[in-house]
Amino acid sequence: MIRWLRLKKEMSFRKQQLSSLIRNEAAKAIQREVDFPEGVLTSITGVSVIADMSKAIIMVSVIPSEKKEEALKALNSKRGSIQTILFKKINIMSMPKISFEYDPGPEKAATIEKITLENHKTEEFNSE
Repeated sequence: MIRWLRLKKEMSFRKQQLSSLIRNEAAKAIQREVDFPEGVLTSITGVSVIADMSKAIIMVSVIPSEKKEEALKALNSKRGSIQTILFKKINIMSMPKISFEYDPGPEKAATIEKITLENHKTEEFNSE
């Protein structure tokens, strides 16, 4: 039982370490390799490596969010070259296959913050 828990903990640490490496190296590769449409800003918000480490999902936020389809298209068009760069930079036996997904989290957080600020201003106005 203890051996199994230790193995599980090691696998979890390896996944976290691999996620971090992929995030850092993918950010550099994307900056060099991908040409986004003008006025589009992207950011890697997270990397999720599945349990058997065969696939890594790179979560990306896009500003403005209306350009998310174009940004994902640009990323996916360079996925092969980014995959190759990651394979060369990260020294592991089998590199997880990468994919890109849109992360609406930052957009939702901004909307919630805006609503909260508006409610706070309304409360201040009503209390005066």
